Amino acid sequence: MSALVTGASGGLGRAVAVALAEAGHDVAVHYRGDAAGAESTAAAVREAGRRAVTLHAELDVPDAAACDAVCAQLLDRATEALGAPTAVVLSAFPQHHVAWDDLDAAAWDAYHRAGLRPTAVLLRQATARMDAGGTVVVVGSIEGLRAMPTHTPYAVAKAALHHLVAAAAREVGPRGVRVVGVAPGLVDRSGLEDAWPEGVARYRAAAALGRPVEAQEVAATVAFLASPVASGITGTTVTVDAGWSAGPGW
Repeated sequence: MSALVTGASGGLGRAVAVALAEAGHDVAVHYRGDAAGAESTAAAVREAGRRAVTLHAELDVPDAAACDAVCAQLLDRATEALGAPTAVVLSAFPQHHVAWDDLDAAAWDAYHRAGLRPTAVLLRQATARMDAGGTVVVVGSIEGLRAMPTHTPYAVAKAALHHLVAAAAREVGPRGVRVVGVAPGLVDRSGLEDAWPEGVARYRAAAALGRPVEAQEVAATVAFLASPVASGITGTTVTVDAGWSAGPGW
C-alpha cells in the first residue's frame, strides 16, 4: 500500500505520515517550503520500516489551469515513486488571522486559491485514479463547526471542506471509493501553552477531557479511517477534539 500526505513536513502532517507508515503504507511526503522538515518526516517513515519519498509542490498557483496541472503532477510523481496511492490525506491548508474589516475580495481569493481550490482539485483527481478500496481523508477543523474572531475565511473554508467530503462521497461511492474527514481540535505542540496561555486555558476549560489533543491522536484516527477496518465509513467528518464540541456553546 502507498499513501500521499500533503503538508507533511511537520506537525499534524508528519504525525499522519508516520501513523500511515506504522499501518503498512509507503508514504509520499508533500511539502511546500520546508524541505528539511519533509526529509525528517521521510526518515521517520523509513524508521517505521516503509519506503518514503519527498515531493515539493507549490499548490498556491494563480490560475485554474495551473492548479489542475500542479495537482496532477503531484499525483503522477507519487505514483511513479511508490505506486498508485490507495490513501490520500489532504492536510495542507493555510491559516492566517484576518480582521473582519480587512476581509476584502483579495483576502477571500487568497484563501480560495491557497486552500479550498487545491484541496478540491486534488480530491477529484485522486478519486478519479482510485480503484475500489481507495480512500481520501480530508483534514477539516472544529473551526468549520464554530467560527472564531479573526478566523472567518479559514472557518468558512473548513466548513466547505466538511460539506465537500459528503458531496464527494456521494459521487464516488458507487465505485467503492471512500471520502472521509477529520476535524481536529486544538492540537498540542511544544511551546503552545507558553505562546498562547489564555487560549490553551480556555480550551482546557471547554473540553470534556480538559486538554488539547495530541497530533498522534488525530493521526491514529486518520490511519483508522484509511484502513479496511473503516470500510463502512464514508461521507462524514470525525471530530477529534477531546470533547470540546460536546460543550454547551454559550
